[in-house]
Amino acid sequence: MNQAPRILYLITKSNFGGAQKYVFELATNAARAGYKVAVACGGTGEAGAPTGHLVTKLLEADIETHYIAHFQRDMSLLDDLLAFFAIWKLLRKNRPTVLHVTSSKAGGIGALAGRLAGIKHIVFTSHGLTVDEIWRPRWQRILIYIGTWLTLRLAHHSIMISSETFARAQAMPGIKSRVSLIRNGIGKIHFLEQAAARAKLAPQLAPHALWIGGIGELHPNKNWHAAIITMNSLPKHAHLIIIGEGEERLALERLIVHHHLKDRVHLVGYLDAAQYLTAFDIFLLPSLKEGLPYVILEAGLAELPVVASDLPGNRDIIETGETGLLVEPTTQLLATTLEMLTRDQGMRRRLGAAHKVKIEREFSIERMCEETFSLYDSSTLEA
Repeated sequence: MNQAPRILYLITKSNFGGAQKYVFELATNAARAGYKVAVACGGTGEAGAPTGHLVTKLLEADIETHYIAHFQRDMSLLDDLLAFFAIWKLLRKNRPTVLHVTSSKAGGIGALAGRLAGIKHIVFTSHGLTVDEIWRPRWQRILIYIGTWLTLRLAHHSIMISSETFARAQAMPGIKSRVSLIRNGIGKIHFLEQAAARAKLAPQLAPHALWIGGIGELHPNKNWHAAIITMNSLPKHAHLIIIGEGEERLALERLIVHHHLKDRVHLVGYLDAAQYLTAFDIFLLPSLKEGLPYVILEAGLAELPVVASDLPGNRDIIETGETGLLVEPTTQLLATTLEMLTRDQGMRRRLGAAHKVKIEREFSIERMCEETFSLYDSSTLEA
């Protein structure tokens, strides 16, 4: 490749969830490795929304950014078409050596624009197959499956971040040789002391309170309503603290009031969350869909026991009974599992310690970047 190859990362939204952390880590490490790097993204939700924390962090790291005003999470024929032309123009103007698209919408629109703009290296990362969003109507899921296959064909090579999605992608027609498994990696986190973290999140709680913590967007995929209802079955000294913001806030607040849980369930809003993990005694992720979640990796570095949904990406990290507990995320099973952990401090410590060892051994940021950058430099990417 030519000296100082140019990489353009493209992602739909610029909040700071798992996919955005992935882009940030790759972009900053690629810049340190000598690549010329830029990131293009939309706002925090609707078309025309302001940019989010991803852009703030990229600018602080002196990474060039481009705003795609019509990018939004939900489907919109007009906005998606306008976003496509904006990306195509950006690619024609900047001519990146590598276009790395990540997330479903940015993947499909970006890969097509990249092909039409003549980009020779297009890499797509899937953060979980959108067809697994079971709350969507069946007709949408069929169209999403077709769109996913087209994206995998349009990209010269694709990255799956969990073993199960890698196997499913390989089974799609004409995809097997065009996809690799590269799991997410994580670097060092500067955690707050527990007292400082708790004082920031919920200073009103009693010293003997047991903290069950969750981090994630307030969105149907995250299944926070099941976690909230579960609190009815747990000891009174157990509290649920959810860090995150999103479209379901009002509905979740109503649910909390309906179940008389205002004193035990706390929606603290958006924060740069990882540093606050030390506040928790147990980490909870009851999602209906995940890729390979950064929040479980971060919880591991904080030495926390994890209760999470029994989903493909989670299985790559958590071995039930060894490094955490995976369950079907129903209120009954969540309640049974969490109650066991609230009463068994020894189990919490054992699971948390084993979890940390596994994360440090198997999920390094150095490995993720090395394997990804080797794709950028590969001469074997298929046309």
